[in-house]
Amino acid sequence: MTRRGDPAGGDMPAHAPPGEGTQERFARRMLAERAAQLAARRDGNAMQGAPGRRMLVLDVGGRECCIDLDAVLRVTDPAWSDMPRRPDCPASVRGVYGYQGDLYTVFDLAMLLEEEAQPAPGAMILLRSVSSVPLARIALLAGAARGVMDIPATAPSVLPSGFPTAVLPGGRHVVVLDPVRLFSVRYSGV
Repeated sequence: MTRRGDPAGGDMPAHAPPGEGTQERFARRMLAERAAQLAARRDGNAMQGAPGRRMLVLDVGGRECCIDLDAVLRVTDPAWSDMPRRPDCPASVRGVYGYQGDLYTVFDLAMLLEEEAQPAPGAMILLRSVSSVPLARIALLAGAARGVMDIPATAPSVLPSGFPTAVLPGGRHVVVLDPVRLFSVRYSGV
């Protein structure tokens, strides 16, 4: 049996009518190649084209979280004062902290993320004022501040909290915190 070349990359029997099956295979191959090229271009753009956001990475009860560096005023040792509690004060409020004449409400970040209270927080993060939070002088307690990283993009959340996640260069997933969303329904200040 003689064979002739198939433009789709394979050989066809010589007795097959020209064009039967070859056009369909050729079209499928071309579509697959173009789909692969578009996917590679999309992945390349996501990696290179999207500039990373500078984020402060925190350890909160063994979970890695990050918060936009623009929202952070200062990172300091956890030093706060206890305060008399009102009956409507949420359990996540640990006390108050004075900084440059302003009084900050100190929240346990683990409790805001619906986890157990942190027994010995190692870092306190003072947040910049946010116009949409009524009393915007807020400090968050975390287990530790791990440092600052560029985090390229966030993915929709699969967490009950609804916060998006981001992938660190090592492949670890972190929760991306937004102060406005964090305090939109839970806020109670001094």
